[in-house]
Amino acid sequence: MSVGPTHDEPLAPGALVGPYRVDRLLRRRPGVADHLATVRHPSTPPERVLLTVVDRMFSADPAFRSWFPTAVEKASAVEHPGIANVVGHGYVAGRLWVAITPVPVSDAALLIRRHPDGIDVDLAVRIVTVVGDALDAAHRRRLVHGNVSPADILLARPDDLTGSAASAPGVVTLTGFGLTAPAAGDQMPHPATDVASLGRTLVELLTGTGSVARHRISGAVSPAFYAVLARALDADSDHRYRTCAEFVRAAELALHLTRTDGEPPTEILDSPPPADVPHTFQPTGHPDRPTDIVTDRHRGLAPAIQSTRPPPPTSPTLRRRRLIAPFLVASVTVAVVVGTLMLLGARTARPPWPSTVAPIAAAFPRLLPESPEATGWRDAACAAVVRDGVVGISCTDAASVGFVVWRTSTTPTRAAVTAGLKGYPGDEISWRDGPASASRDSVVDGWVVTNFARPPHAEYTLVTTWPGHTGREILDDWWRTAPLG
Repeated sequence: MSVGPTHDEPLAPGALVGPYRVDRLLRRRPGVADHLATVRHPSTPPERVLLTVVDRMFSADPAFRSWFPTAVEKASAVEHPGIANVVGHGYVAGRLWVAITPVPVSDAALLIRRHPDGIDVDLAVRIVTVVGDALDAAHRRRLVHGNVSPADILLARPDDLTGSAASAPGVVTLTGFGLTAPAAGDQMPHPATDVASLGRTLVELLTGTGSVARHRISGAVSPAFYAVLARALDADSDHRYRTCAEFVRAAELALHLTRTDGEPPTEILDSPPPADVPHTFQPTGHPDRPTDIVTDRHRGLAPAIQSTRPPPPTSPTLRRRRLIAPFLVASVTVAVVVGTLMLLGARTARPPWPSTVAPIAAAFPRLLPESPEATGWRDAACAAVVRDGVVGISCTDAASVGFVVWRTSTTPTRAAVTAGLKGYPGDEISWRDGPASASRDSVVDGWVVTNFARPPHAEYTLVTTWPGHTGREILDDWWRTAPLG
């Protein structure tokens, strides 16, 4: 929705819009006005809402008028604590309107005006984490916001924005769905649009302005953040982060691990965690505790964590020949047509993962391949493995980065895959999905281990290794962009 040259006058107090009576104007935004309003039905108790009324200029546009109720209905169907609860919408006197709850105390735009040099990094990350998660939830319902700005981020009291409380319903609330109509011929904006607008919003929260240029020397913004931002704002949407969660994780890591103001990069635990806290891991290969490959094929690919030099993966052509051979023998004894069909089927079919590890691949569909014949993230070759009764999927990419996802639903299974870890427990790093741990810089062949605290990943543990590189390099070059969500 573009900004017109003129705007409608705000509704006067007492004006009726659907079942709501306008109390007062809260703010004016391009193309819309937000009002505080109250339900006017005498049979129901008073309920205040945030009433957004769209200017007549935009409400009269046929494409926008058709898009708006569809987007609002989709938004109301998304059950997420960070998305505004739509309680009504309609069209009155030439204006579209939507009512939401709860009524916010403030918004991110006002927060920026109160802090013109930017807000605290941790607070900014907490806000965009909730907003990014809300956007990803909307994308799964095929709904794109299209133009997230600080004015769309409604905030409760400042003391509610601390720690995990920020993700509670009504604390950080995203509104504005439906206010950006698709371009001509498009069914909806591209999800990558929200990644870019979330990036711009984070910049405004951090700097108080839409540009980070004036902060390059002051150190207010981490140098590593520029690379993350460049990808989020790439002109080619295919080059941007695939989800808002990926962008937020990359931005948080860049801001904290390479902070230039002398502060510690992350929260580091000086002592090991309590015994009842699941330990993060890196399952290093051990001479007396070999890791077995569980597969119905002879792949020749050892687990990434057992060797500093991963063996070259078997070529797809060779694998197909091995699968086709039995069918060629059978085709000699049957009709030519039947033999041809069998041959074609053998060439195209991809054998599934063994049932023991199939749930692992299903839980990480963008990190792991859908079958042993396919490739994982960054074209990594993967195989099923088992160690001390713990099953996993081990992968190695072209840069020799190895990563293994283990199914560790109990503390003993996590202990089994952490045995023999050099330098364990290393430095523990807090991130939103659970504890992560990285080897210290003194460990030549670094590692990063990640546990997950929320379903559907809570029963899995991920280890990443990179021979000849430190844990910090793995965090910067692999972990911060890996599709772990």
